[in-house]
This record gives sequence, C-alpha cells and structure tokens, in this order.
Amino acid sequence: MIEPLEIAALIEKYAPPDVGKVSALRLAIRRGVTEQVLRPQDELPSTRKAAHALAMSRNSVIEAYEGLQAEGVIETRRGARPRVCALPELQPKRTARQTAIFLSERGRALSADHRAGYETGKVEAFAPGLPDPSLFPRDDWAICLRRVARRNRGGLDMYESFQGLPLLREALALHLKRSRGVSVSPEQLFILPCTQSGMSLITDLLSDPGDTVVMEDPCYAGGKALFEAKGLRTRALAQNLRRAETTERTRLIYVTPSTQYPTGTRMQLARRLDVLAFAEAQNAIVIEDDYDGDFVWKGADVPPVFALDKAASVALLGTLSKSLMPAMRLGWLIVPPDLVAPVRRAHRAIGASVNTHVQAAMAEFISSGRFARHLRTTARIYQDRMLCLTDALHSRLGADIAVSKPDGGLQICLRLPDGTDDGRIKDHLWARGFQVLPLSRLCIDSPARGLVIGFARANPSAAARLATAIAEALPEL
Repeated sequence: MIEPLEIAALIEKYAPPDVGKVSALRLAIRRGVTEQVLRPQDELPSTRKAAHALAMSRNSVIEAYEGLQAEGVIETRRGARPRVCALPELQPKRTARQTAIFLSERGRALSADHRAGYETGKVEAFAPGLPDPSLFPRDDWAICLRRVARRNRGGLDMYESFQGLPLLREALALHLKRSRGVSVSPEQLFILPCTQSGMSLITDLLSDPGDTVVMEDPCYAGGKALFEAKGLRTRALAQNLRRAETTERTRLIYVTPSTQYPTGTRMQLARRLDVLAFAEAQNAIVIEDDYDGDFVWKGADVPPVFALDKAASVALLGTLSKSLMPAMRLGWLIVPPDLVAPVRRAHRAIGASVNTHVQAAMAEFISSGRFARHLRTTARIYQDRMLCLTDALHSRLGADIAVSKPDGGLQICLRLPDGTDDGRIKDHLWARGFQVLPLSRLCIDSPARGLVIGFARANPSAAARLATAIAEALPEL
C-alpha cells in the first residue's frame, strides 16, 4: 500500500506551489503513475487517512479521487481502498536522440533560417521598416475601441464574415479609392493579420514547390524568406522584361512599386506596364505590396499597378499596422474577382482571421476621419525626420558618399562604394546601438553595397551620432 507520506512526497515533487490542494493531489498521483513511481494495482490511502496526513478536508480528497477515477487513473470500490488502474505498458525511457521529432520536408523548409542576416533584432535606433510607436493615436483609438466593444453584432461576433467585417471592408474600400486611386468592391477585400499572411495565402493557392517567383533586386527579405520557405525558387526581375525569356515555371511576380523596398524609389509607369505584360506572357500573378503607400515624399501619390491591371492578374497587399503600430496585426488583401471564392475558402481553412473588436474599431477609426488625420500628421513628422537624417548624413559624408532622399517609405538606402564590406560596417554600427541593415544581404544576384537605415524615430542628435559612426567605420573597414 502506498503510504500518505509517499503521496506527500509526490505532491512536493510534481505539483507547482501555486495550485490548489485538490489539483495538486490529482497532478501528483497522475504524474506518479505516468512516471511509473506508482504501479498498477498499488493501493492508495483511504480518503480519511489521506485527508488527515495531507491536512486536507475529506471532501477535497474525495473530489480529487473522483477526478482521477473519471480520467481512468484509479479505480474505486465501496469498502476498498482506491487502486491504480492497469494501464497500457509505457515505453521505456529513451535517449534524446531516439526521441527527437523528425521534421517533414515542408517542416524543414519552413523552419530553415531564411532570414539570417536580415533581422534588425530588438527595436533600436534607425531600424528600417518600423514606425514610431510613440505616434500611435492612443486616445482616438481608445474612443473607437470602447465604442465598438459595447455593441452586439450578432452573428458577426461569431463566424459570420470570416473574410472581414463588412463595415471595415466598406470603409477600407472607400479609403483606398480616395487615397490610392483604387476602385474595388468590398467583396474583393480580405482582412488579414499582416501582409505576410496574404503573401502566404496567395503563394499556397497559386504555386507549387519548385516553381519560380521573380522579385525586384534588391528585395524585401521577408518576402524572399517566405517564398523560399515554401520551396519556390527566387529570381531577380529582369531589367528588360519585354525580352526576358525563362524556361522555368514563373507563377508569381512580387513587386513593391509605390515605394520600392529597400531603395525607396518609385517604379516608373513604363516599368509597371512591362510588369503587367510579363505577367500576362507568363500566365503569372503579380503580388503587389503597397506597404508604404501612405508615405510619399516626392510628387503626388501614384496609383498602384493594380489600378492599371486590365487582365485581372494583380493581387494587392497592404497594411494598416505600418501607419499605426505593428502590434495591431491588421493587413488587407485585394484579389481579382475570379480568385475571390478560392481565397475565401482558403482564408477560412487556415484560420487567418483578425480580432473582431480591432476590425470594428478600425472601421470606426477610418469612417470618423481619424485615420486620415493621423496619416497627415505622421506624414509631416516622418518627412521632417527623413530630412533630419539625410541632412546629417550629407553634412558628414557628402564629400565621399552620395546621399539621396527616398521617393517614399520610412527608410533610406545609403549606397556605398563597390567592394565595401557593408556587413562589417553593419556590425560596427550595431555595436554602437544603430540597427541598420547591409544592402548586400537583400540582393538576389550581384550584391550592391550600402546601408538600409530607418528614420521613423530619428532626431538631430541621434542622426549626427549615426553619421559620425558611419564616417569612422568607412576608413577603418
């Protein structure tokens, strides 16, 4: 028979100190059985004896025993002590090598470190691709969130409109028409956690491992990592697309034409038309990422390639998080009419939905005019910070390094002389707290040399320190 002191020892060994006594007793006996400390047919103490020894009420012990009986761990009979059930023989303990989980081919591809050298680590000064979280309109957002949280939306609070709340899709469609020149039905809009999930959805639907995706060069590292994780071959978008020939099966063309990442340049109209012609010739889909379309520094806004598409061959991606805060986890995808039904089913199948209250608050935020006002305010601030950074770099490096202002976006691309080891310069700057990226790590073919520098949180003092650190690094490295 198992003595109460043995049960107490099991509780001390296996039960966390912050759980209740009933849960602790159940957990201790269950672990004792699975760890083979308690063997089949071992007798446990009676409820009265266990209660006295463990300083528990008898009712608590009865509750614990009844729970274990319901799990099939012990069996009880009137007038007899509880006994450990006879369970299937457990496998003997094996070495870590023997018990290692073997990943599938898909799992190995997905878990490979496709972003090595791309990550900016923790949020620090001048990390590219990040907004300034201090500019998030917390009071306005709180008003919208509090207002919508009180409403009962019936089926929309359950699983209706998994595609996205109709109010948000309607508000977003109107916003995109006014701000980006895109006319689209709300039925073509899908609300997603981020642009990456939209890229994943389109990639899974329209390509197979071994297919080719062509990208701008240099490119967005997150997109390249996603495509390679799914087994696609990444190739650079040819300079002369009219004459481009390929024997590979090109299914996807990924571009960032409004503000090319990472160079910050805008794709010219002739090039946009060439991309569409190339897509039609290859029977491919263009994935257009409009991630920084809200921030344009040169000239007027240019409509996305989607607005030029007459062959229904463009899927347009965007995010609301970049203009607000990445933790919002709120992006969108527009697909051609023929893709709406399969995307809707696939979207539901993978569960890529967004919190209903966040969607409803965003619809309120857009419809009330708060979002447009926020964009105007932050755009002015970001433009001033871009000028602050470029002026500091030009002042310190202008004689040696050409510093050009981007057409749009939240980062600049500082080109360095050929042969410069921008990876070592990156290491030099990271050691000083500047989380820049080396341009060569974002290239597909011949690596260009440079630094990708975010300016969303720039200030004169930090910009001057960065410029000095770069100047020090150039002759040294």
